[in-house]
Amino acid sequence: MAKQRIWVSWSGSGRTLYIELSVFRAGKTGLTIACPDDKEFKFGTSDEQLRKFRDKLQRLFAEHVEGRPVG
Repeated sequence: MAKQRIWVSWSGSGRTLYIELSVFRAGKTGLTIACPDDKEFKFGTSDEQLRKFRDKLQRLFAEHVEGRPVG
């Protein structure tokens, strides 16, 4: 059975979304942030890519923790 790399902790009063991330060098100065469980989860560290990363985190939290459909 494969290890789940995106999961939610339902214990306690709050809910926490856990995401296993890989960070690796992209070129000489950039980095790439990726999650092995989600092929669409791969972002660079430019300002635009970090905005997309933040938006992806918002969608994942809404879907997995709040149970809201992602549209």
